[in-house]
Amino acid sequence: MSLRDDVLGRLDIVDLVSRYVNIKKVGKNRSGLCPFHNERSASFTVAEDKQIFKCFWCGKWGNALTFHMEIERIDFRDSLKILAEETWVDITQYQKDPEKQKAKSSAKEKLKLLNKRTQSVFQQYFIWSDADVYVREKRWLSDATIELFGIWYAPDSYDLTMQFLREKWFTDADLIDAWLAKQWKHDKAFAFFRHRLTFPIYDHIWNIVWFGWRALSAEQTPKYLNTTETELYQKSKILYGLHKAKNHLKEFGGLVIVEWYMDVIALAQYGLPTWIATCGTALTTQHTKLIKRHSDHLVFAFDHDGAWFEATIRWLKVAYEQDLFPKVFIFPDEFKDVDERLQKTDTWEVIHWKSLLSDSTKDGFEWALQEYEKRVDQENPVERKKVMQSLFEMLSKIEDYAVMQLYFTKVVDFFWLSEQMLWKQFRSWLKKGSARKRPVYKEHDADEKDLKTLSKIEDKYLLSVLFYNNFARTRWVSEDLYTSYAHVLRSICEIYPDSLLWNTFSGSLDASMHEKLSEAELYIDTSYGELDKNKVFVDIIDQRKKHAESIMIKKAPSDKKGEVLKLFGELKRMAR
Repeated sequence: MSLRDDVLGRLDIVDLVSRYVNIKKVGKNRSGLCPFHNERSASFTVAEDKQIFKCFWCGKWGNALTFHMEIERIDFRDSLKILAEETWVDITQYQKDPEKQKAKSSAKEKLKLLNKRTQSVFQQYFIWSDADVYVREKRWLSDATIELFGIWYAPDSYDLTMQFLREKWFTDADLIDAWLAKQWKHDKAFAFFRHRLTFPIYDHIWNIVWFGWRALSAEQTPKYLNTTETELYQKSKILYGLHKAKNHLKEFGGLVIVEWYMDVIALAQYGLPTWIATCGTALTTQHTKLIKRHSDHLVFAFDHDGAWFEATIRWLKVAYEQDLFPKVFIFPDEFKDVDERLQKTDTWEVIHWKSLLSDSTKDGFEWALQEYEKRVDQENPVERKKVMQSLFEMLSKIEDYAVMQLYFTKVVDFFWLSEQMLWKQFRSWLKKGSARKRPVYKEHDADEKDLKTLSKIEDKYLLSVLFYNNFARTRWVSEDLYTSYAHVLRSICEIYPDSLLWNTFSGSLDASMHEKLSEAELYIDTSYGELDKNKVFVDIIDQRKKHAESIMIKKAPSDKKGEVLKLFGELKRMAR
């Protein structure tokens, strides 16, 4: 038996789902409102006898493990581990090297327990401390918010924390390994963090992995401490507040990322629980992968200090690599950050903060263009070139061709250049290796054999895009060649009114077709360099003809087969 089967065998899906959804008995099954989409009438069903769930509206279905992964937005491994602990399954018996895994697991589990015990020490010394005064009088945090985020106090003592943890059977070596204590040569170990406000940092499945520390007196430097990494805590993989925010995504629609703990905490107090922060580091690929697992909607709301513009541009590039397209929150000039904005907001505005947030955000790429327009003199060739390279780098990170085409068009307008000229600049920049290389942008040598190497984009889209909004004719193909082929292909398509090419000629395209054709358009524009475009045009048609001819003749009505043969024969003669 596998670990997965063992866990599922001990778990009752009705008990699990009932934690998240109010399900009522309907016949032999149970039914309720689907937790994965908004609905007013119940379409979500749990079959107790089969131990599966199914939503007959959004289509989500699966077993208890699938449900847990979806509802908690975690991966298979994390879900299996959590459910194994709940059902008292010993994971080590399923591991390839149980002893090694157990030792490694034990070290991590000990560290988790140590962090948990340390948190209880900090809570014990919080009342009437300087930290208590600071969060209530200077940050105006409520008891509920303080308790919710576990904001406590590291006592101003070298030994109090140490004594408590020793009583819980932790050694000084354990504390030193966890970076909670230090030791000078042969002296006694002492608490490393003292007289500081403490913020427990959770991973996305509610384990305390480390702490953030804030100074409480002017002589303490730096103001914030959050530099040490441990086996549990790696800053590039942890987002502060995500463990709470992920449970409110359905209500608020997406995540907002700010710079520091206090912004997240203040916003939660104002009823906005979907705000998160990096832990004193730049946004990383690991961060964006974690965000992508929970939501496709992201807003940047960074402090308006000296470096905020450059930082936001860098973070947009990181997000684009994971197919995330963030918006940017626009602060009024008098506020430097979200926390300050809230502190100076009256009650009425707080109630409407959600709509204010929506009204005050702009698509990240459009925001970048707007900011560059304010900051850069386009008459200065050095500045103009620098901005163009930055925008090209942003475009190069985007894998979705339809989105990239949308942004590229905006860059064309920004520089007041023709689209053909800017594509030429873009290809030249990519060829020099200024951005990461991707096959779709690879410049082909002017060799005829390369014309036979077509993309994985389906042939039917490569063919249809030639006649999409007169694409080929307006770009580069001669009028006579375009008209000749268009006449013959339109005649063929009239016999097959369900074909994509006929839909292209007739203009009856749905949204998905437009998107696919935009991708094909972008591919042709960027993939054939300085090749003879008339030759490219003929070759694409010939390539599709080879795939389609026998099929189309076979499918033709009996009274039309002769006409189809004649038309394909005309295509062959034209290609010679």
